[in-house]
Amino acid sequence: MRKLLLLLIFILPLSIFSQDIYLANLSISGGVSEIGVSPSERIWIATKPGNTYYTDKIGELWHMGPFGSLNPNNLSFGKTFERVNFFDENTLMISGFIQEGGKQNFVFRSTDKGITWNKVKFGKSSWIDAAYINENGKAWMSGNSQLIYYTENKGKTWKSFDKAGNENALRFATIHFAKNEKTGLFGSFWNILYKTTDNCISWERLPTPLDQKKYERLSKEHRPDIRKIRIFGDYYIINQQGNIFYTKSDNIDWIELPNISDFETTSDESIYLIGKDLKTELRDSNFVSIWQSNERLSSIPTAINTKNNSLFAFTYGEIYKINKNDFLVSKLKTNDIPIREPYLKVNYDGEEIGFDGTTVLRFDKNRTEWYRYMELPINVSNAVIFENQIVIADNYLDKRFVVNIDEQKISEYKLPKSLFSLSKNNIDKFSIEIGSQGCFHSDRQFREYRVKNNSFKLYKKGKRFLSKMNKEINPQLLNNIVNEIDNSRFKKLTVNDLEISEKDLDNFKDFIDKEEQKIKKKGYDRLDYYNYYTFPGENTDFSFYKNVADRFDSIPDVVINQVFNTGYGNWSTTTV
Repeated sequence: MRKLLLLLIFILPLSIFSQDIYLANLSISGGVSEIGVSPSERIWIATKPGNTYYTDKIGELWHMGPFGSLNPNNLSFGKTFERVNFFDENTLMISGFIQEGGKQNFVFRSTDKGITWNKVKFGKSSWIDAAYINENGKAWMSGNSQLIYYTENKGKTWKSFDKAGNENALRFATIHFAKNEKTGLFGSFWNILYKTTDNCISWERLPTPLDQKKYERLSKEHRPDIRKIRIFGDYYIINQQGNIFYTKSDNIDWIELPNISDFETTSDESIYLIGKDLKTELRDSNFVSIWQSNERLSSIPTAINTKNNSLFAFTYGEIYKINKNDFLVSKLKTNDIPIREPYLKVNYDGEEIGFDGTTVLRFDKNRTEWYRYMELPINVSNAVIFENQIVIADNYLDKRFVVNIDEQKISEYKLPKSLFSLSKNNIDKFSIEIGSQGCFHSDRQFREYRVKNNSFKLYKKGKRFLSKMNKEINPQLLNNIVNEIDNSRFKKLTVNDLEISEKDLDNFKDFIDKEEQKIKKKGYDRLDYYNYYTFPGENTDFSFYKNVADRFDSIPDVVINQVFNTGYGNWSTTTV
């Protein structure tokens, strides 16, 4: 009963607090490599554009830190923050590419919980690529100088160790030390893994999963980077090129964990594993599973950390705290700024209704600001007024709802059986057009037809567009075309609809053979913009494509529809 009461005391303030409808979602943009968590579980985030954000506890308000701007597009030159770390409750450090006067030989350090910050020189100028900070005030850092920087007094003073090994331009991407503070692992950006057992005095090179041929690079163009390395109990665990492996520390023989996407160790040498199914698992120092979550994360987290044997995960829109007893999730809310003007709006009954992700927004004229009105089960990408109703849909137009603003309810929206009611007498004109508009151009090609003597006759045309198209169109043909478009909305594609012949399949397999030989002869060019058929690399399993052709008739309809419903798109100022 006492435990239940304590749980209620903890949960209720969060639930009540979250009802403040005027709180804005904190917009964080730019890379986030690591999150800092203090012993009392204050959370700090530092971004590559040079912004800092913090909250005193999960579920409470977020605020802008001392660096950067609440403008998500802010970019601070000379302040590329890779990480923020806590030495203790009061002492924090920010490291990365921090430059002043042409030199990057310092970190930012605070001893008053992040209120004020000082520059602390650590040695020769270096972009700090990797850092490990333990709970005893010690830290190890490394960067493009290739030296190892070390502190024993919470970052107040630093000394340097010589570089590991004899490789040129050796830069480490990840560092981790065991609890004895002498055994450490250093993983590089290019398939090199070093171990020290005497705190960076001597070095031993260990085989990586790639060295042991536990996986194969699809292309020599792909960087075999070691993205994370950790020590726990008698085990090592590694992320190389997104592939997760573990091994006993006394006999390096990497074993793949194909269903794991990320991991992090705890102070008691347990380890949290995040599965590709977005569930979380906790294993002890013997790598034995002791707990698995029923709940899932909303997406693969950008950055994770552990504190007090809990896992903290950041997904830009949310922060999680996960352990055997709790699976807490909180959106990043702030009162530092008002809710921004929504990009997507509709005018309903004389009032503008806005949409921001899963949130419906309304405008308070007295306070002259937007407020959160209701939450939706989908991320709204489309919203229109149709037949005096607010109709919304997701990005793929698969999930559609009618929003009842007055009752704060939604209901499923079914497409009408017909979008058009056609006869040759109620269409005056029609046009077919294509065009694009961007920063430096505007182009439109079209053909317009108008009714004359019970037929559609060409009225206007562009110079080059559909030059072979008839100048006169039978109204019945137009009706047939529009009806076919109308009816096609409810049809699902099948393999048979594609009318692929045996000859087509044989030609495709011949094409795959030729592409394989061309890549073997000329090499793989991942930037070959003139080749519409791109492959993952020179080590692609080309037989896979031919096997699909051999089983073409058995491809599920759902796959065919998914392929043909996927539109092309890229980031551009041009709208087509």
